[in-house]
Amino acid sequence: MPAIDLTLPPPERRWVETLAAPWRDLLYSPGPGFRTPLEPGLFRAAVVILPAGSPAVRITSLVVPAFSGEICRLRFEPLADLPLPIYGSFFEPMRKGRIWRMPSDPREPAARAPEVPDWSYEGPPLTDAFRLITRVRVLREHARGGTGDGAFAWTADRGLVLTGASGAESLLLALPDREEHALFLPAIGPYRVLADPRVPETPGAGVRELLGYGDREKPFEVSVSLEAV
Repeated sequence: MPAIDLTLPPPERRWVETLAAPWRDLLYSPGPGFRTPLEPGLFRAAVVILPAGSPAVRITSLVVPAFSGEICRLRFEPLADLPLPIYGSFFEPMRKGRIWRMPSDPREPAARAPEVPDWSYEGPPLTDAFRLITRVRVLREHARGGTGDGAFAWTADRGLVLTGASGAESLLLALPDREEHALFLPAIGPYRVLADPRVPETPGAGVRELLGYGDREKPFEVSVSLEAV
């Protein structure tokens, strides 16, 4: 049976380890699709974390076509040179970042502030919730499907569960359809079923649906586990 391993390679896992620390800032890439009125607590963006004493870490999704669909994991990259003006800040919401585009008039600037409210963060500062992260766990996805010669399986490090000093949890999750973005939930909310198997699944919003596999042809099974870093 063909199987794919999308667990974190050692270099990226080491960058994950640096995130259990005080954070200097929490940045995002503004733009279309960042948030929608129907999902006010979910943000889709490239996320940049600045842990104290370590280089900034950029978090996006790595997407791989496989088994008549796409599978994905989070991707972690250190940033030696941080172009701060292009990023918005969850710690300082007045910093909205910049949108890059090709202007029709060469006299217009190529980088502009986000023009649509849903393209940037409008909520309260998240400084208190993320000033200190005490624990980081990897959300590992285990999938199996098909029958006979068409059977397949994969394992992917799909997300991170972050625990703050108050004990509150947040979630970063890879997206199969947006390689340059990840899904960020400052409050884990309805996605808690991914981090706590004791939470009962809501019909239509269980593990399968939250991971984006609600329409996958059966037989198909997916589960998650939390791995210590």
